[in-house]
Amino acid sequence: MEFFNEPIRDLIAKNVDIDKDFRYEQFKVGRSNITFKVFDKENTYVLRRPPYGNKLESAHNMSREYKIIDELSKNNIKVPKPIFLYTEREVCEDDFYVMEYIDGETIATNIEAEKYSKEDKEKISESFIETITTIHNFDVINSELSDLGKHEGYVERQLNRWNKQFEAQKVREIKELDAATKLLFENIPKQQRVCIVHGDYRLDNVRVNNGSVAAVLDWELCTIGDPLADLGTIIASWSNPEEKETPFIYSPSLSGGFSSRNELIKLYESKTDLSINNIEFYTRLSYWKHAMIMEGVYIRYSHGSYGKINEKEIELFKQSTLMFAKKAANKNLLEEIT
Repeated sequence: MEFFNEPIRDLIAKNVDIDKDFRYEQFKVGRSNITFKVFDKENTYVLRRPPYGNKLESAHNMSREYKIIDELSKNNIKVPKPIFLYTEREVCEDDFYVMEYIDGETIATNIEAEKYSKEDKEKISESFIETITTIHNFDVINSELSDLGKHEGYVERQLNRWNKQFEAQKVREIKELDAATKLLFENIPKQQRVCIVHGDYRLDNVRVNNGSVAAVLDWELCTIGDPLADLGTIIASWSNPEEKETPFIYSPSLSGGFSSRNELIKLYESKTDLSINNIEFYTRLSYWKHAMIMEGVYIRYSHGSYGKINEKEIELFKQSTLMFAKKAANKNLLEEIT
């Protein structure tokens, strides 16, 4: 599908310092919203837009993403600076926005991580945790983002919301996912603090430059709530070479040399003073949510929402859902992965 038609090029050139004949490349990482690098000889930016076709209710909200990074950038949080938001729907049926391009690299896979030394990986690990603790220590209650969502009951809302969306698009029965859903609903811990929650904080959602995090990307799932949900995602996605059947099959940490899961937990705890006694619950929650996400991507790919896609790739997402669901249903989850 051709997005950058003449009217859209004119619109972007009028609102952003770039030639209307700019070039563009679609980023390979990111399977939900579509992200482009747009550039001419002088300037480079990033454009975010929703997937083509039908969208789930409340998903892919460009205005919301823009508001989040706008407020965080004003408070010196490591995010790209937003530049232009389009919501008029006159030349495009979807909202989109343009933001600053951040120099650096996105370490999306274990193959890409192999070029980094053990010392580099340890520095990146530390910066990765320090960056999320800065976000979690941000005073969101007294900020422009205080109305981003309800402050309490985050986990229960997440469980209900994701389960509702899954049921709305359901195309098959997945027993492990049902078992994990039951485990989660029966063991909801008390929320300790009200914070910004990124919602998908992993190494492939940050830009790294000179051994530290330069910017946190992909704020689509961000809300207000329980910060340990982000830590759960970190622990779930931080696969190690000895781990059996990890669903994060390309996790950068599979290359070895990064800090261990236990080291990350201890560093996070020291920077936030939060109890991590229930970290297994939050890790399970992350696997469960990723199963939901992968199933959604599988369904959208099957329906052609991302254009023409190789059938084998569609099948990989179908199987990925089952791998995440199996992990989420493991009653001895933390013991297995640490």
